[in-house]
Order: sequence, then structure tokens, then C-alpha cells
Amino acid sequence: MLITLRQLQYVIAVAKTGSFTKAAESESAEQSTVSQQIKTLEERLGIEIFNRNTKPIQPTQAGAEVITKALDIIAKVEALIEPFKAKSTL
Repeated sequence: MLITLRQLQYVIAVAKTGSFTKAAESESAEQSTVSQQIKTLEERLGIEIFNRNTKPIQPTQAGAEVITKALDIIAKVEALIEPFKAKSTL
């Protein structure tokens, strides 16, 4: 099962904005891309992350757990990268 950092970033963006459209704008992506990537992630996990029948979009109970873990994963990746940003010669 492959889960990408991009999918996790999209989940976080939807959770923060409450909208697939606003999340796409904040991530400089197409709304259809955000929707499809989250749907793919949901299929891989076997859960619904968001209740799409609410405005603003709300996470399901399982989705709230995914969001919490996604925030932790992204923070750890950023912590990994941070020390090397200034040193990069590429």
C-alpha cells in the first residue's frame, strides 16, 4: 500500500479549509486532483476521511485520526529537511 506525502498534504489542506476547492487553491492544484488523491487514499485505507455531505466539509471520526497522524508525519518530514535547506548545493 503506497501512501504519498502529497495525499497527506491534501488531506490536511481540506481539513484546514473545509473545502476541496479551497484546499486545491492553497495547494496550487486542480480540485479534481485533490478529490481523486483523497479518494485513492480512502480506498487504500478502507475508510472515508471526510463527510462530503456537510458544509464546510467535516472529517469522519476515522478521518480525524488520519488528519492527526498526517500532521505528525508532515511535521517529521519537515524536521528532517529543515537542517539541510541552507546547506543544499543543488
